[in-house]
Amino acid sequence: MAKKNLLDRLEPAFDRFQEAHFWIHGLERHYHQAEPFRWHLNVFIKAIKEIIPLIRKALQNETGFKDWFEPFGKKLSTDPLLRQLSSNRDYVVHHGMLALKSSGWLGITEGRGIKLGLSFPVNSNEDSDDAMRAFIGALAVNGDFLGFLAEDEDSLPCVERYWRLPGSDEDVVDVCARAWLILGETMAEVAEWCGVERPQFELQCRHSSQQLHFKIYNRKFLRARLLEMRAQPNFVMAEDAHDAAPLTIGDED
Repeated sequence: MAKKNLLDRLEPAFDRFQEAHFWIHGLERHYHQAEPFRWHLNVFIKAIKEIIPLIRKALQNETGFKDWFEPFGKKLSTDPLLRQLSSNRDYVVHHGMLALKSSGWLGITEGRGIKLGLSFPVNSNEDSDDAMRAFIGALAVNGDFLGFLAEDEDSLPCVERYWRLPGSDEDVVDVCARAWLILGETMAEVAEWCGVERPQFELQCRHSSQQLHFKIYNRKFLRARLLEMRAQPNFVMAEDAHDAAPLTIGDED
């Protein structure tokens, strides 16, 4: 069988593999938006689960392929990571929404890690913006006693957030990236069996941890929001509330 013909048969599998790559970047893009993040995870898991059946369907009638591929199929079917994702996909199909775990901190960053942070609930059904709004509301009532909104040219307010699958301590996007690379090894083996040069599948295009986990906010905008809350007719501050520094809008260029 000509190489071109074999590769044409594999096109649906490779297309689904590249689709999964696309969804990884969708997870990165919507990391701080709860619903789009969950939806992109659903379609990523669906895409990777369909790759191996598409490979088998494409080459099942090729002499020697079934026996050659059997060890790869067994290895993938017992891989703990792929089994975990497959199980989660089955849950979505038959039961409903995945109960993702979300955790986070609100604080300030100087561009690398978090300089000052407070653990703050980041509900798995809420965007990071929702958590920040709730946090500013808490500061409005109790006072910005840590100087979160005090003027500082070297830092910016931020939400640092992490998503995890049930039963896992690893970040969801890292899990998906590892799964894609595992399948990439098999895709490369199959391409080589078909007689073409072994392709290299990498994810050097991924966002950095700082870009992924941190959402940065404009301090002046947050300060204005806090002052708007305090200006409401029925607003009441806590008796012992105090700000570490005066909070005004006109102290920035």
